[in-house]
Amino acid sequence: MKERIWVRFSRLGKTARIKRGIALGAEACISVICLVMAVVYGVNGDPYNRLFSCLMAGLLLWVPIIVERLAKHRFSFTQHAAFIILLAGGAVAGSVFYLFYLTDWFDCFMHVLAGYVLMIFLLTLQCRKLNEIENGGLSDRKSALSCTLTLLLASLGTACLWELVEFIGDMFFGQTAQGAIPEEVRQAIAAQGYTGVRANWEAIKYVSVQDTDMDMLCHAGGSILFCLHYLIHVFTKKNLGMGTFIKDIEGTEMNVCG
Repeated sequence: MKERIWVRFSRLGKTARIKRGIALGAEACISVICLVMAVVYGVNGDPYNRLFSCLMAGLLLWVPIIVERLAKHRFSFTQHAAFIILLAGGAVAGSVFYLFYLTDWFDCFMHVLAGYVLMIFLLTLQCRKLNEIENGGLSDRKSALSCTLTLLLASLGTACLWELVEFIGDMFFGQTAQGAIPEEVRQAIAAQGYTGVRANWEAIKYVSVQDTDMDMLCHAGGSILFCLHYLIHVFTKKNLGMGTFIKDIEGTEMNVCG
């Protein structure tokens, strides 16, 4: 396999530099907002237990950039846009600014959106095969169904992984991602002398599984919606936006000299 070479930003084409600048600028701004809010919450005693969420959201914005440098391959503009939408809605609006806890519908909406948007990243796993389907090199119907099932299962796996991350965060850092703990329960646990991780572990026992189940169900709904979008694109031979996603992800615009 030919070794990948990191192409400097200055050597990218003009369009690629503009897209790259927009993506990185948006990610940097969101990261700064999260870190500023971490300071604000910290100074005020973190009344809503948002400090950890602010720090994690601010750091997550840099994950794609780190992965790109390690892999010596830049993500497409579409993938960066998907990541920005996901983090801006879920981590920032939902968690940092507490919208998940102030509304009844936003959490479900973001999990549906996440189920759809994450599929744009997962397309990378099947991009070469999808490109062959697009160009008629494979049987459209059979190959499209096979790719769609693989992508759906991978997406459902990410939903499970996310819920595990929330569980670990709640247990080790005293967060409430999987549900708030009634104050009387916390007082009863404290009265037994439990503190730290042990107290969090006991508290989690009183959290309903409804939030976790609904999150995974909504995520599955978004992923199924994406799969239907892709299959309609294949069977109707019309772009419908899906063709643009695949072309952008499969393209080399962000990784070649202009």
